[in-house]
Amino acid sequence: MQQARRRLTYANVISSLALFIALGGATAFAVQQLPEKSVGERQLRPGAVTAAKLRKNAVTAPKIKALAVKNGKLANGSVTAPKLGAGAVTSEKLGAAAVTGEKIAGDAVTGDKVVESSLSEVPTANKSNSATTAQSANPIVFARINSDGFVDPSNSKGLTDADVDSPQLGVYCIKVPAFAPRGGQATAQSEGGNKETIAQVKVGGTGECPAPQVEVRTWNAGKAEAVKAAFYVMLYH
Repeated sequence: MQQARRRLTYANVISSLALFIALGGATAFAVQQLPEKSVGERQLRPGAVTAAKLRKNAVTAPKIKALAVKNGKLANGSVTAPKLGAGAVTSEKLGAAAVTGEKIAGDAVTGDKVVESSLSEVPTANKSNSATTAQSANPIVFARINSDGFVDPSNSKGLTDADVDSPQLGVYCIKVPAFAPRGGQATAQSEGGNKETIAQVKVGGTGECPAPQVEVRTWNAGKAEAVKAAFYVMLYH
């Protein structure tokens, strides 16, 4: 023990302390310099990697697993139209009443997409309805036919002698070439001011004038008998 004290000098103490510090610093330096790929998931404590620890653009699309990004993770307005893939928004993805009138482009809805019963009458369509009535009121065919069944061309339209036949006394069958008449009117032209001669028209065919011919009968109302007589006739489409 006395020999050890005799050998313990100031120089020995200083040199030993310097060696200890040098070895300790080397150990600390060695701890800071970790081998490559030596730190994995098992070496990281929970919560060790925070958002602040990630460098800019460190998390790229290939590093995000499928379905990892939920609705709650998306910022408002972050998904814009250019970021939507073609056909990404289907009818199943649209909420009820999501597509309003303001969101439909002009002329985007075509006729085959519209339920016709949902449309009100077009204002000018009512005029076409009245035009149909006007067409039926305006005779397309009219003629003056004498008692022998001949047509007066100067007072007629749409009929010729070939269109009129008289199978029996007081019966005149009229065939309209252009259409099947749905209505008509006949007026007898009495001779000598005889107002008892009248004319009646029947549309739709009879025993003497099969359809689609029109029958006109002329007779004397006072005597209640058929007579030959001239008449005017108007036929409607």
